[in-house]
Amino acid sequence: MNEPRLVRLLVGGALSIGTLLALIWFFNNFELAEREVTGGYSQEARRNPFLAAERFLTRIGRDAASVSSSDLWRNLPESNDVLVVYRYVPPAGEERQQLLRDWIEAGGHLIVGADSTLRVGKDKDRKIPGLLAELGVRVHEDAPSLMPTAPVQERIEIEFEDVEEPVGVTMSTQRYLEDTEEQASAGVLLEDGYGLLQYEVGEGLVTVLADNTFLTNRRIGDDDHALALALLVGPEPAGKVWLVHDVVMPSLLDLAWQNAAHAVVALLAAALLWLWKLGTRLGPLLPPAQLPRRDISEHLTASATYLWRLDRAQALFQHNRQRIEQAWLGKHYVLRAMNPAERCHWIAARSGMSPRAVERALYAEYAAESDFIELSSYLQVLRTEL
Repeated sequence: MNEPRLVRLLVGGALSIGTLLALIWFFNNFELAEREVTGGYSQEARRNPFLAAERFLTRIGRDAASVSSSDLWRNLPESNDVLVVYRYVPPAGEERQQLLRDWIEAGGHLIVGADSTLRVGKDKDRKIPGLLAELGVRVHEDAPSLMPTAPVQERIEIEFEDVEEPVGVTMSTQRYLEDTEEQASAGVLLEDGYGLLQYEVGEGLVTVLADNTFLTNRRIGDDDHALALALLVGPEPAGKVWLVHDVVMPSLLDLAWQNAAHAVVALLAAALLWLWKLGTRLGPLLPPAQLPRRDISEHLTASATYLWRLDRAQALFQHNRQRIEQAWLGKHYVLRAMNPAERCHWIAARSGMSPRAVERALYAEYAAESDFIELSSYLQVLRTEL
């Protein structure tokens, strides 16, 4: 065995032994452990404040489901079911409100938090529409403070039949109920008014809460809130519990389609016919207009006007002046040895012009249109007498 191969074997063996020792040390000093980490509310829990209440009712054997649609106002469940509404919005229209009354009178149980439309304002004699207002429910709220603070909570005790001990529920004291018609079959006091009112309507019940946030995910586990929910909805074999956590109103297009489908189709057809009409012609196409040919003098006049406006004919005048001066110098070599003044006197004597006129024609500048005409006439004379 040669020396390089021996070295490689020793190095490989050392690495293998080191790796084995490292693994033994790692497994002797560390162990695999599981740990639960709270990740906050899930997306479903943030969307549905009744999720914990639904799972609690399911675990105790009640048939419960969370919904987030106003379709329940149009298609109410069975008459022995229970509706628990988080944000109660009275059904729109007298027909739907009557359907809700009939459902309750047939044995349904409606559990709602009092809506703000029942709030007592300055006009205490105003007529408030809706089922709760007809029962005589009114809401009193404290005026909002400029410095927002945490709401004051008060524990109320609700007594249920067949339950020895009262059930404790914590509610906000900033809002309380008033039974103006004194038709409530049961009530629980909360400071100046009631925290809970219950009405018998036919064979069914209407339970109105001043504050129903104790049924939400954050507070269902506090105090006796879960027990209160179970006793409010009733035990088996009662009907299904529907937890309506958000009344989603349909869009304007959906409402129009549901209530006036024929009118929507007619409007769409009229719009399509109008768009089709915009693309059609009412008669033959007109031939393109033939403009009369313009005279050449008009083009020349327009070109001259443009050139005069551009540089007031400076380039044209200078070119003519230089051409005429070079013509005199080319014909009379004696002018090349003279200065401009002597040259003007010599040309004036042979052209019949004054020296002043020759000087202005060959060397002077003009500022106005009249000067241009005068100097141009002088150049014309010099061109003729050449």
